Amino acid sequence: MIDPPLASLPPEPKVTLTPPKGIRDQVPVGLLLPMSGRHAGLGKSLLRAAQLAMFEVADENFVLLPQDTRGTPEGAVEAAQRAIEMGAQLLIGPVFGRSARAVTPLASQAAINLIAFTNDRAAAARGTFVFGFLPEDRVRRVVSFAATQGIQRFAALIPNGPFGDRVAADYAKAIADAGATLVRTQRYGRGTTSATEAIKLLGDYRERRAALLAERNRLSQENTDESRRALKRLEKNETLGDVPYEAVLLLEAGEALKATAPLLPYYEIDTRKVRLLGIDDWSSRSLRREPSLAGAWYAGPSPAAHADFAKRFAAVYKTPPHALAALAYDVTALAAVKGGKDAGGFGLDQLTVENGFAGSVGLFRLREDGLVEHRFAVMEVQPDGVKVVSPSPESFDTAQQQTPAIPPDTQKKIEINPLGQ
Repeated sequence: MIDPPLASLPPEPKVTLTPPKGIRDQVPVGLLLPMSGRHAGLGKSLLRAAQLAMFEVADENFVLLPQDTRGTPEGAVEAAQRAIEMGAQLLIGPVFGRSARAVTPLASQAAINLIAFTNDRAAAARGTFVFGFLPEDRVRRVVSFAATQGIQRFAALIPNGPFGDRVAADYAKAIADAGATLVRTQRYGRGTTSATEAIKLLGDYRERRAALLAERNRLSQENTDESRRALKRLEKNETLGDVPYEAVLLLEAGEALKATAPLLPYYEIDTRKVRLLGIDDWSSRSLRREPSLAGAWYAGPSPAAHADFAKRFAAVYKTPPHALAALAYDVTALAAVKGGKDAGGFGLDQLTVENGFAGSVGLFRLREDGLVEHRFAVMEVQPDGVKVVSPSPESFDTAQQQTPAIPPDTQKKIEINPLGQ
């Protein structure tokens, strides 16, 4: 039998395949976390925070696609590939800078944006956001506040290495922007010996010690009633004169801070007169009990907002969240809001809202260059707890204004919402 010519065949009917409504409207988002390997504990806490955000904020069409990165760049690439193949419209994670840099080309090729948890500035690029807390934001905040309190002469004790280099540059810029003066910076390497030597140099210990001995010798030679009274006043002194600055930045935290901070008063940098400044969490009980840290100021996430998140997290999972878990909550909540109906999706114009967003650790906004700005509160270390001396700003317009501390409304739940919209 001979087939009829094609022209005589009836036209094929048009068939349009329409997926069920629930499938058609789904908004898949990849979540790249280390769920195995030595960072599995961190990954588990971040996953739980992301799930909490999904339950609290997302609608039924939001789909989270958790993928295990194994905590390595190679694992992150494989995880990203799986998420993209599953239709992810946005990638959240990975955690580490090297992994974020490895995933960026894949995200770019797939024409989707990436929000990583790292604070490695080198990973930032158009379409790749580093959502971790940037040290420069904390440095700027605590320096700005200190300057408004009358501190005009600053010093720093900074460890060697790339991180120290970056913070030293940020510190110098923040001081200049505040119209103040950077008097001195001392760097140090690993070990107590190097830190001790740096602290001696920071406080001119040898010169001030020599000045005291010379003054005692002079007064002894005078051998008058007045000189003997002056000698009596110098009996308990180790050095003569004060240091030429009013505040010192320390980058240590935890046990390292407990070992370093007492060395300052031991080598005659009087922490009752010289304010210690920090950019890490100094709220632990063991640090609050260290006398040299009494009255220290540090910049960090809004305690009230974070406490509210931590309370909800613990209520669901019966364990406290990791310190970075709030970041996973905020990014997932942002994705859920932006991926919701009529919210506009995950384009750069939607993610880089000028007024920013209010999250569980305070105000933040994503910039087109890939950096993410967070706004912090300033806390003062006290033996019975930490006191907010300047709350986290409520808008970017007033972000640099230092307002008096106000009692936080710990009952108010912090939502992810575009400010001013």
